[in-house]
Amino acid sequence: MPQGYSLAIATARSNVISRALARALSVWVKPSSLPENTSGLIDTKRPILYVLETGGLADRTALGLMTRQMGLPTPGEDLEFGALQERSRVVVLVHGQRRGWLRSLGLGKRETRTSRRLFRLVHAGMSLSDDEPDLQVVPVAIYWGRAPDSDTGLLGLLFNENWELAGRLSKLLRTLIHGRNTLVQFSEPLSLRTLARSDNTGTPSAALLTRKLARILRVHFRKRRVATLGPDRSHRRTLLDQVMAEHSVREAISADADSTKAYNYQRSRGRAEGYANEIAANVSYTTISVLDRLLTRLWNELYDGIQLDGIERLQAVADGNEIVYVPCHRSHIDYLLLSFILVKQGFSLPHVAAGVNLNLPVIGSILRRGGAFFLRRSFSGQPLYAAVFNAYLKVIIQRGHPIEYFIEGGRSRTGRLLPARGGMLAMTASAYLSNPLTPVIFVPVYFGYERLVEGRAFTSELAGDKKKKESILGLLRSLKTLRENYGRVHVNFGDPIHLDTLLDTRQPAWRKSNPGVSRPEWLSPLVSELGERILGNINAAASVTPTSLLATVMLASRHGRVDRDELSTQLELYDRLLRRTHKNTNVVVPSIEAIDVIKRGHELGYLETLCDPIGEIIALREGQSGPLTYFRNNILHLLTLPSLIAAGFSHGLTRNRSDIAELVATVLPFLHGELFLPTDSSKEQTEQALKAMEREGLLSRHQDKWVGASTGEPESVSLKRLGEIVMPGIERYYICVSLLMHQPGDNAIIVPSQNKQAAPTLTQESLQSRCADCAERLASTEGRNRRELHDKNLFNQFIDALDKKKLIKRDGDNLSPLPELSRLEGQTRQLLDEGMHQAILRASAARSNSNKTP
Repeated sequence: MPQGYSLAIATARSNVISRALARALSVWVKPSSLPENTSGLIDTKRPILYVLETGGLADRTALGLMTRQMGLPTPGEDLEFGALQERSRVVVLVHGQRRGWLRSLGLGKRETRTSRRLFRLVHAGMSLSDDEPDLQVVPVAIYWGRAPDSDTGLLGLLFNENWELAGRLSKLLRTLIHGRNTLVQFSEPLSLRTLARSDNTGTPSAALLTRKLARILRVHFRKRRVATLGPDRSHRRTLLDQVMAEHSVREAISADADSTKAYNYQRSRGRAEGYANEIAANVSYTTISVLDRLLTRLWNELYDGIQLDGIERLQAVADGNEIVYVPCHRSHIDYLLLSFILVKQGFSLPHVAAGVNLNLPVIGSILRRGGAFFLRRSFSGQPLYAAVFNAYLKVIIQRGHPIEYFIEGGRSRTGRLLPARGGMLAMTASAYLSNPLTPVIFVPVYFGYERLVEGRAFTSELAGDKKKKESILGLLRSLKTLRENYGRVHVNFGDPIHLDTLLDTRQPAWRKSNPGVSRPEWLSPLVSELGERILGNINAAASVTPTSLLATVMLASRHGRVDRDELSTQLELYDRLLRRTHKNTNVVVPSIEAIDVIKRGHELGYLETLCDPIGEIIALREGQSGPLTYFRNNILHLLTLPSLIAAGFSHGLTRNRSDIAELVATVLPFLHGELFLPTDSSKEQTEQALKAMEREGLLSRHQDKWVGASTGEPESVSLKRLGEIVMPGIERYYICVSLLMHQPGDNAIIVPSQNKQAAPTLTQESLQSRCADCAERLASTEGRNRRELHDKNLFNQFIDALDKKKLIKRDGDNLSPLPELSRLEGQTRQLLDEGMHQAILRASAARSNSNKTP
């Protein structure tokens, strides 16, 4: 029998067997894909070539299943490109045989050669004209049981997707075990024509261009593997040995030993090893798999769904960079939810910084295996612990592990972002400066809830109760709330912040500096700016939830009660206003139906319906004003500018354009300072807000003047209520300013100048105490929310802003007003109604004249 005939029979027989095996595998293999929809990624009207990192029947089967499901050409279809026709649409990048008897296990040495099909396609593409369709080269990564484990045993190597490319037996076992936990990732297609034109060597040969394309694809697959699986993990013990070998740790051990009466290096080293074990994560794929199932069930029990936005901003920077996730901190659910989303979206599980208070029996071990590493609230007086923690953070960053931490330090109890604490940011920047190889990128994440699991605890703490300590008993008690309705969760990824870019802008010569063990002096202000940018980008990616919208309207109404029709009108007005003022930004404002929002408010327990002879009244249920204040504060910054403009029309129906500009320039920087938005509001933003308000009938334009809606018109009420949103901040500022400028014994505000007597002085502690007393009085006499008028964090931020803008003078501990402060006092006074103005003056004068010791 001729040799060619025998070969043809063998090939046909092999194809029949392969098809039979593929059909058998397709029954078991149930892959998922990313992105879920490739319609905007791959053009089905142009030739498509799929590139796999490694070959194998299992990978081709998984690819075939997903392409059929998505309506894409399958791998086995013919590919016509130019004058060439190929019998398959798949190219295997690493296509070679292993040598030796261990090749079936995937443990022998692999030889790599360039795909002949890829060479033929490149060669065919070089002769095409610009009018003919270009080839789309689509990299496809396939992961079987896609999270690597830290275990180094044989079973771990065989059964989990890891950095060692599998042999036949290993791949078969992975397929059998992880066939229903398989991820197929389609990347953005590469253009063959664009690649050829980008070559700077003139007209490249087909062989040269093929090698270049293969090199690009290899780098791409490596970066994708890092982003999806994380860096190649060695045993936890190896990582801790690396931490203990750091120069800073060895020096700290010696210093700790020297500080004791009897020099004992081994005892100090033992303490350092104990700290390292207390801190370090111990990631386990088995635990992650169990948590994945449990969390999927938990989210289904707790929430109506998860709305995810902005994932494309993360996808754009995930490959080839060290990612640091910096979310806002609303709930203990935050870190569980973010890790869950990242894994589901095909990204590597981050190492999450958690407070040591969460290192509870059993729970702490589970969190540690799920990626948590623990830190103490304070490093003060613990130089050895600080050195070990810094070294651990440095090692995991330089290894390429994505990390996650909350720069606010703790969960917000008010719904506003808390000022950034720079500790973790400074340690991250220092670790990068010591070895700046992989660029560090901070990815802000916004969480928007409709109801918090910790809602009752937060409400009691806001009412004055002490913060409850986490415990097993407290956790078990909280489980009974899991059957309650918590609405929908909104998650939005903000604009990433490149550390390199910030360093280049603020410290151009940073690459030449060698910080060594000590941090450079310029790092502290840079970290402060970085923290403000992160918080600003979080708020700039806010998601408006139905609860936050409902809270904004209800809390602006008198006594928390409003006619149903009016409530519907206000909800739809605010929704349209938000969409128009934040058009083309990262802010997510869904179009809503007022009837659905009101219904949701009843379902979540915030509202009740009362009836009188005229009709229905929607009212806040008893005790729900506090929780809704929290959710209103989530989006307060989004309405600040239009609300401030509306407040400017409270007592006058006409304003010149210059009046509005001065109001915005004087007051808005203080509001934006506490809401973590840029302090400079451009004319374009103000003009956009004015046009949005004009379109809603709240304002009208007459040449260079703006006129508020006339009294008696429904829009007049809407304008007044919009202005009420910003009034707690205005009243808070006026209390503080009036106390600064009020001379004891006088009944009027003193405007300091060079020709008058010395301006009054107060310590910051005394001023804070007086503000708190005034807030208490106004809460009692005017029905104001004391917490809104005096929040310690907001008060200190306001004083710092006054100091930064040179409106007050610091002399040691004493504060005194400067003449420029009168401008702010005048602008805020104009926004107050006369009754509130006089009430604040009486309270501040009475408090200034009292002999009460703060």
